[in-house]
Amino acid sequence: MVQLSPSPKESRTGYAALQRRIETPLHWAVTLAALATVPILIAQERGDERLWVTLADWLVWAVFLTEFLLMGLCAADRFRYVLRSWLSVLVVVLSFPALPHLLTSVRFVRLARLMQFLKIFRVIAVTARGMRAIRYSSGGRGLLYVGALCAMMTVGGGALLALLEPETVQDGFWSGLWWAVVTVSTVGYGDIAPQTAGGRILAVVLMLCGLGLISTFAASISSVFIGDTEQVEFEELRQRLDRLEEKLDRLLEKQEPGP
Repeated sequence: MVQLSPSPKESRTGYAALQRRIETPLHWAVTLAALATVPILIAQERGDERLWVTLADWLVWAVFLTEFLLMGLCAADRFRYVLRSWLSVLVVVLSFPALPHLLTSVRFVRLARLMQFLKIFRVIAVTARGMRAIRYSSGGRGLLYVGALCAMMTVGGGALLALLEPETVQDGFWSGLWWAVVTVSTVGYGDIAPQTAGGRILAVVLMLCGLGLISTFAASISSVFIGDTEQVEFEELRQRLDRLEEKLDRLLEKQEPGP
C-alpha cells in the first residue's frame, strides 16, 4: 500500500492550526523572559557568576530562540517572517550568553565600553520585544494592556538608567526602579535626577507612559458610569416603545370592522 504524503495545502493548514495553539503561550513566555532578563543583567553587572545566574541566562535565551524558530516554522512566508521579525533576531543575538566570551576572545579596542553598549542595547531590545509580546497576548486592548506596557517600561527603564548612569543610581537597579516608578507616576521626588541626555530622554518617555496610563484609567472609570447611564436610558426607551406598541395594537383593533 502506497503512503501518500500530505499536500502542501494540508501541511500549511496543519502549521496554521499549530500556530493558533502555541502563539499565545509563546508570547506570554517571551514576556516573562523579557522581565527575567533585567535581574540577570543586574546580577552579571555586579559580577555574580553563580550557577543559577548562568542557567537562567541560557534559559531566557532558549525561550527567545524557541519562540522565533517555532513561529518561523508556522509562517506562510518564512523569508518575509524573518525580515518582519528583525527585533526577535536582534534579541536572540544580543541575549546569547556566550556572546561576551566570544567578544573577549577577539581583541577589540575599548572592549569594556563595547560590552556596556551591548548591555544597554539588550535592555532596549528586550523591553521592546516584551512590549510587542504583551500586545499580541492581550489583544492590544483595555486597561490591562496599558498597565502591562507601563510595568514593562518601568522595569526596563530602571535597569536602563542603572546602566546609563551608575554614578547617579548608586544603589544599582533598585534605586533605578524607584526612580522609574516615581517618574511614571509623575510624582518626581527629585532624589534621583538623570544627568545625561540619554537619561533625560528616558525620563520623558516614562512620564509620557505614566500620563497615558492615568488617562486610560480615567477613561475606564468614566466608561463604567457612562455605560450604566446608557443602560438605564436604553431600558426606559424600550419600555416606552412597548407602551406605544400596545396603544397602536388597541387602535388597530378598534378600527377593524365588526362581523
